[in-house]
Amino acid sequence: MTITRKLRHVTLAATVGLSALFSMSAHAQTIVKFAHVDGEGDLLENPYWAFTEVFDNVLQTQSGGRFKLEVYPNGQLGDLESLAEQNAIGLVDMVGGLNAGHLAAYYPPAQILEMPYTFPTTEVARKVLNEGPFGKKLSDMIAEGSGVRVLSYLTGAFRNFSNSVRPIHTPEDMKGLKIRTQTVPLHMEMVKALGASPTPIAWAELYSALQTGVVDGQENAPYTMLLTNLQEVQKYYTLDHHLINMPLITINDDFYQGLSDEDKAIFDNAAAKATFAMLGIIEAKESQDLKVIRDAGVEIYQPTPEEFQKFVDATKQPIRAFMEEKVGAELIDELESAVKEAQK
Repeated sequence: MTITRKLRHVTLAATVGLSALFSMSAHAQTIVKFAHVDGEGDLLENPYWAFTEVFDNVLQTQSGGRFKLEVYPNGQLGDLESLAEQNAIGLVDMVGGLNAGHLAAYYPPAQILEMPYTFPTTEVARKVLNEGPFGKKLSDMIAEGSGVRVLSYLTGAFRNFSNSVRPIHTPEDMKGLKIRTQTVPLHMEMVKALGASPTPIAWAELYSALQTGVVDGQENAPYTMLLTNLQEVQKYYTLDHHLINMPLITINDDFYQGLSDEDKAIFDNAAAKATFAMLGIIEAKESQDLKVIRDAGVEIYQPTPEEFQKFVDATKQPIRAFMEEKVGAELIDELESAVKEAQK
C-alpha cells in the first residue's frame, strides 16, 4: 500500500470515527425529571397525563430527541410540599401541581395568585398570566426569590364550596361550618372572612375527613372533586367561583437558565401546547363533571348576581388588608389593572 493510500485510509478512518463521535454527541439525551401527585391512565380522566404526554412529544420532536421527559406520578417522589423543596434545590427538574401557596413559603408575593374573586373568567386569567406581561413579570420575580420558575399557569376551572350540612347561597350560610383548606394562609383568611372555620387537612386525608365529619366541607373545582370521589361524601355544591383552580407547572430556574435560548424556546413552546391541551380537556369536561356530581346526589346551586356580590363584599377589605402586608399595594394594583385591561 502506498503512503498516499495509507494516508487516505487513516484520514477516512479518522473521519468515520469523528462522524460517529459527533453523531453520538448530537443525540446525547438529557432526561428531564417531572413529578406530580396525581395518577395516570385515562387521558380524559386525569388532565396531568394529557399535559405530560403533549409536553414530552413536543419536547422530543422539536429538540431532535435531545430532551426526554421522565414522569413520576402518584406522589412517587413525595407530597407537594416536598416536591416544592426538591424543585427549588434542583433534585426534581419540573413539578406539576404546585400552587402559589407552596411557592409563597419561599417567596411571599406569589400569594397574589390566590386572591379570591379576582378573575371574572378563566379566559381573562389566561390572558393576564399566560399571555400578558404581568404573568411573565411574576414568573421572573418568583424565580429570583425562590429558585423556581413558573413555566405555565394552569387556569383551568373555578374552585367552589361544597359541604354536607346545608345549601350555601350567601356568606350567612357558611357561619359555623368547618371548611377544609390547604395550608395556604390566604385561603384560611378567605374562609374566616366568609364566616366559616378553616381547617387545613392534607389532600390524601380529605375524603376520610369529610366522611367522618372532621370537617363539613371543602373547596375545589369539579374535576378535582372527581379525582378522589368527593361527591360521595358531600351533599351541597355552590358555584361561587371564589378562586380559579390554578396549579402551576414549574421548572428549576438554574436548569432553565442553563438552557440555550433555542432550548428555552422549545421548553416554553412545549409548555404552551401542553397547557392548551390540558385546559381544553378540563373546559370540555366541566359540564359532564357537574353532571357526575349531580347524579351522585349532590345539590348544585348557582348564586344570583346579588348573592355573588355578597361573597365579594365579605372578602374584599379583609383580603386586601391581609395581602397589602404580604405583597404591598403596588403589585395588587398592577394585577387589578391587568385584569381590567384583559376584560376589554
